[in-house]
Parts: sequence; C-alpha cells; structure tokens
Amino acid sequence: MGQKVNQSTTISATPDVVWNVITELATYPEWAGGVRHTEVLEANDDGSPHVARFKVDAKVSEITYVIQYAYEDYDITWHLLEGDMISQLNGEYRLFETEDGGTEVAYALEVDVDLPLPAFMKKRAARTILEQGLDGLKGRAESMG
Repeated sequence: MGQKVNQSTTISATPDVVWNVITELATYPEWAGGVRHTEVLEANDDGSPHVARFKVDAKVSEITYVIQYAYEDYDITWHLLEGDMISQLNGEYRLFETEDGGTEVAYALEVDVDLPLPAFMKKRAARTILEQGLDGLKGRAESMG
C-alpha cells in the first residue's frame, strides 16, 4: 500500500497562473525537484496534458513513469499507468481562489515504490516529493503572476 501525504500552501498568483504552471510540463525540470525530463504523450483538445512520461532523479536511481491526468474545474488529478521501480503514484492539486486573488493549493499524493524499504522511509520520500513540488510550484507561479 502506498504512502499518503498531503499539504496546502497559499500562492500569490491567480488560479489561472497556477493552473498554467502545473499543466506546462516542459518547464518542470526548471522548478519541480528531481524532474529531469517530461514528455506529453497525449494532449487534450485544449492542449493540457492527458498522458505524460517523466524521468526523475530519485537519488538511488533515475526512475521513468507514465501518468494520466484528469481535470475538473480547478482540480487536477493523476494516476500511474506504468513505471519502473514505482508501483503507485496518485495525486491531486485542488486550487481555490483566495479573497485577495491568490490561490490556496491543496496537494495530495499517494506513492509506493518497488524497493524493500521500511514504511517510514517511503513516507519520508513521499513527504519530500510533496514539499519540493509545492515549494517549486509556489516559486514558479509567484515569479510569473
């Protein structure tokens, strides 16, 4: 079973700016910790990614995986289609506009790897992915918005 982690942050940028940062996968190597390469394999009619491949530096090895995205309003969800050394990767960004025009981002992640690691180490790895993702998203969106 995967390790579930979640966290929220407030970003001083509109939900549209944050949405655009999340869905512009080509820029992930610039701001998303550990992401080395992204490739959109299938796009939706509006240009948003539907299926994408990622190469990530996971410290012990480079991991490649393919995920599928779904969108509803300001919610972006994804799940793993295939991956090496990774057996589960489900996630969600939920964007909420704040009273001052910024964005509250709730990020949830469930991840499991095919390595014989204790649960606390898997949980720590999931928490690191989550924190790096939110910090990078915040920095990138605020620099653009």
